[in-house]
Amino acid sequence: MGREAQNTALIKQENAEKAEQERMKADFDKARLIKERQMNNLLKNRQAIVNPYSGLTNEMANLGVANKAAEFQAEQSDIALANTLDTMRASGAGAGGATALAQAALQSKKGIAASLQQQEAANQKAAAQGAQDLAKMKATGEQQRFAAQEARDNADINRASSQLDALDRQFESSMDAFTNAGIDGV
Repeated sequence: MGREAQNTALIKQENAEKAEQERMKADFDKARLIKERQMNNLLKNRQAIVNPYSGLTNEMANLGVANKAAEFQAEQSDIALANTLDTMRASGAGAGGATALAQAALQSKKGIAASLQQQEAANQKAAAQGAQDLAKMKATGEQQRFAAQEARDNADINRASSQLDALDRQFESSMDAFTNAGIDGV
């Protein structure tokens, strides 16, 4: 075989090798594109991370005061005082007894007002505590949501990077094997 024939054979072999390398590169590019699409589809269709406490409301904010009990107590006190006044009139008691009775009525009403004030103060305290507890739960939920999202994002990034690195290594290994096979064949 002449030198020209050898050169022609070498050129044909190089062209065939280049064509095979390009075909292999196209196959790996296609595989990589498919893997990237799969990863993007998985990422796009994931369940949303939510704060489990975001919709809570302060149930203690609108506590009622026992007005009916206070009204009943006031009525009972008024009836008892009226009965006492009637008894005093019937027995001929003087004005001093009526004054004492009026003071007893006033003390009774003060007791009812104090009871209502205590209930209102207890309700305000419960509402404030409820608001504080709710704010803590919402903040905890936001921290949990953020941590879960951060962990998910990092895992996704690491997984995608590892898969793409593996594809790149596989391609390089295939190209090396192809090149070595060509060198061994010469």
